[in-house]
Amino acid sequence: MTRRSTSRARFDVTLVSKVVVSLLFLVALAAAAMSVRADGFDSLATTAGSLYVTGALAVGVLRDATDTRRWRVAFFGGVAVFGLAEYAASSEWFDLLLAAAGAAMLAGDAFDRFSG
Repeated sequence: MTRRSTSRARFDVTLVSKVVVSLLFLVALAAAAMSVRADGFDSLATTAGSLYVTGALAVGVLRDATDTRRWRVAFFGGVAVFGLAEYAASSEWFDLLLAAAGAAMLAGDAFDRFSG
């Protein structure tokens, strides 16, 4: 029985996450282009919010900055504002839940910052 070398069997999660996030951003970019093409500039608020959130995620993962306070505030603030904008446009509960989750993460980050 032959053993595999550890270098071949090793799975690089960081590389895979960077590839997945890059593909997610490319999909968001393509969806935004098709949405603006189909609906005109009426869908610009939705597409801009979507691109901001996926772009912030991509920047954070690609630059290994997801553990910094500045990135967390930018990302979760974007999630909260995007959820509110979507809720104003569609009045769906999921969008309100998204806004609440972003606000809760911002509150948690503020609590961590000021509690110690």
